[in-house]
Amino acid sequence: MIFFVYVLSGINSEDTGSWLEKLNTNLIFIAIPLGVYLSGQYKKGFLNRILALFVLMNVVLDIVLLAIYFLHFEAVNQQYLRGQTIYTPIMHVRYSYFVALSIIFSFYLFIINFKNQKRYFWGASTLFLIIFLHILAVRTGILSIYITFIILGIYYGIKLKKYKELFTGWILFFLIMTVSFFSFPSIKNKINYSIWDIKSTINKTAKYHTSDRIRIYSIINGIKLVKESPILGTGIGDIYTEMDKKYEINYPDLPKEYRFGPIDQFLFTLASMGFTGFILFYGLLLIPLYYTKQKHELLIPFYLLTFSTFIGENTIELIVGKTAFLIFLSLFLCYKHEK
Repeated sequence: MIFFVYVLSGINSEDTGSWLEKLNTNLIFIAIPLGVYLSGQYKKGFLNRILALFVLMNVVLDIVLLAIYFLHFEAVNQQYLRGQTIYTPIMHVRYSYFVALSIIFSFYLFIINFKNQKRYFWGASTLFLIIFLHILAVRTGILSIYITFIILGIYYGIKLKKYKELFTGWILFFLIMTVSFFSFPSIKNKINYSIWDIKSTINKTAKYHTSDRIRIYSIINGIKLVKESPILGTGIGDIYTEMDKKYEINYPDLPKEYRFGPIDQFLFTLASMGFTGFILFYGLLLIPLYYTKQKHELLIPFYLLTFSTFIGENTIELIVGKTAFLIFLSLFLCYKHEK
C-alpha cells in the first residue's frame, strides 16, 4: 500500500522521469512483503535462526573492522577529528543501523536463552556489539539504540513496577556514556568534531564544507519547501529539483555533489509529499502495530529503533536501509505464533 503513496505523489510532479525512477526503486514495498507472505508463515525457531545468523555475521565483520582499527589506531582516531570514521563495507550511517539492529536481536536471543548455557554467548555478543557501536562512533546508531532502550526501559519498568531496576538502568546508562567518552578516543574525537562543526556552521567560520553543515543546510532548505507546499509537497519527482533551486538561492557556493535532499526521513516525506502524503505514508507504515493481533516480541523494539534513525537520516529512502527494514518487518509479521 505504501507504494501507492509514491504513485499518488506523482500527480503534482512535473519531472516524470524522476518520479518513474522513484517508483522503480520503491517497488520493493510490494515485492518483499509479498514474497515473504507467499513463502508461508515461519515458526519462531526458524526466525530465531535468521536473527542469530544476522547477529553472527555482524559480530564476525565487526571483529575484522576492530582489528583494522587497532592496527591503524592513531591514524583512524585522527580521521574522527576530520569527520571520518572507521572503514565500513557500506555507508557508515547504514552500517551503524545494522549494528544497532544486531544489538536488540542479540539481547532478545540472550533473554529467550536465559535458562540455558547459550545465554553466555548471546550476553557476550550483546556486550561486544554495544562496545563496537561506541568505538564506531556514528551518532545514528548510538542515539537509536539509546532511545530504544530508554523508552522500553521506562515502559516495562513502570508497567511491571520494577522501579529499582529502572533506577539501576538509568545509572548504567549514564555510566556507559561517561566510560565511552573517556575510554574510546574515536567517540571523544567524534564529539569534539561535531561541536566544532556545529559552532563553525553557526558562526560561518568553516573554510570547507563539513558533514553537519551539509546536513543543516539540507534541513533548512527542506523546511522552506514544506512552508511553500504544506499540503501536497513538491511531488516526489520534483524534490531534488526544488531542493537545488533552494541551494542556488541560499547556499550558491555549496558544490553540486553536496546538495542532497532533506537529510531527515520525516522532513523528506513532508517536503516531497506534504502533510497529506506524510499522514498516509506513516499511517500505512504503522498499521502492523495496530492490527497485528499476535505481535512478535521484537516488532515494537524494531519500530522504535528504526524510527529513531529517521531523525537526521533518510534510513528507508535509500535502497540498503529500505531493503533491510522491509525484510525484517515482513518476517516479524509472518511468523507463526506458537502457544
